[in-house]
Amino acid sequence: MSNKFHQSALTDYTRSYARRVCADFFSNHTFISGKQILNLTPIGQINMFIVSNLFDKWKADAEKFRSPYFDFTQPEVEEAMRSFMNVVSQHIAVRREYLEPMLADALRRTLTLIFDPRYYFDELLRNQPDFTLTADAAKQIVRYTQINKFVAISLVERMNGKQFMYVNQALNCLDEIMSQKGHELERYERYVAILSEKVPMDINALFRTSPDVINGGVPTRSFFDTELDTTTSAIGAGVLLSNAQNDVPKASIQPSSAGTDRNEREPKPYNNPESPGLTTPVEDPIKVAEPPRAPMASSPLNQAPTYQAPRMSLQLTPQNQIEEPTSVAEAFHRAPIESIGKSISLNQKFRFINQLFSGISTSYAQAIEELDQMENYGQALDLISYRYASQYLWDMSSDEVSELVEILKRRFA
Repeated sequence: MSNKFHQSALTDYTRSYARRVCADFFSNHTFISGKQILNLTPIGQINMFIVSNLFDKWKADAEKFRSPYFDFTQPEVEEAMRSFMNVVSQHIAVRREYLEPMLADALRRTLTLIFDPRYYFDELLRNQPDFTLTADAAKQIVRYTQINKFVAISLVERMNGKQFMYVNQALNCLDEIMSQKGHELERYERYVAILSEKVPMDINALFRTSPDVINGGVPTRSFFDTELDTTTSAIGAGVLLSNAQNDVPKASIQPSSAGTDRNEREPKPYNNPESPGLTTPVEDPIKVAEPPRAPMASSPLNQAPTYQAPRMSLQLTPQNQIEEPTSVAEAFHRAPIESIGKSISLNQKFRFINQLFSGISTSYAQAIEELDQMENYGQALDLISYRYASQYLWDMSSDEVSELVEILKRRFA
């Protein structure tokens, strides 16, 4: 989960909002239909995420019909199955006990997309099957994204008509999009105001830091193909404040490798001469003389813009002496991180899943999320030592365990 939120506060708010909305709707209804879901809340993105969840369940249910005793590749069988599922999709009827958790999850995803769009799209890409973003998957992302939709559209454009793109390539494209078009990201204030009309939102409590069918016959298409194309959200994508372009100065920042932590790739202060990521520094009309500085560790200008040597290379020894790492690479690997999941490279993720979690990606994802929510390094180390190591029979001297422990040290440094 995004490290910007207090997870317990986020869970409490999303559940409270879902409970209030469902209480209002189901006071006069037993079920909710597909068209009613599209207008359930005044923020269309929340409604769209619920429909996206239903679409995934609809596809999974269709697969259950494929018995090994029958030939489902026959054209007439495929047509009959398609017609059947299209009819079913036109009669969505969800009870409150099933809708409420879906609504809470949809709101959680929406808040992440609003307040931490980089993390949202980063995780969306990393969770693609086989570490591959297909053209169909990219189109579905565009289809179900309304807030900050330009990011999803830009990803499709960068595929240049190809049938797939490896996730590491997609992550590099995401870096380019965020650095070139970051000023187009939607502001959060209007969404907070709308949500607060139903359940007041305490920003300080929620965040770790302050956030910046034809002629009545059998349907020829599915509900998921028709209603989403014709429905206009109460709040559409691409709505920007008039001065949004003036909020963030433009800078040319080169993307780093896919395994680098996302938070470390944020643009550095624009007039800071210590930031090597700027290809064209912004000149101040008035320059103020600075006091002399103590010598600092060398930081070649050709290093990746993800590392700020003067701040992150110095550590205090028990004798209160200042110790400098012997190299930039060593300093980078000692630098604190804000999220375990985002600091794990694709290669590491693949090895962790296979060597530490018996090839079960969901077990890996759950473990990383739990580790990220620990309060300190000791708790995290106890969790892997007394739970995961015994559950999955880890070799505690293996490279994978050592790498994971090093990441934990950086997370709770």
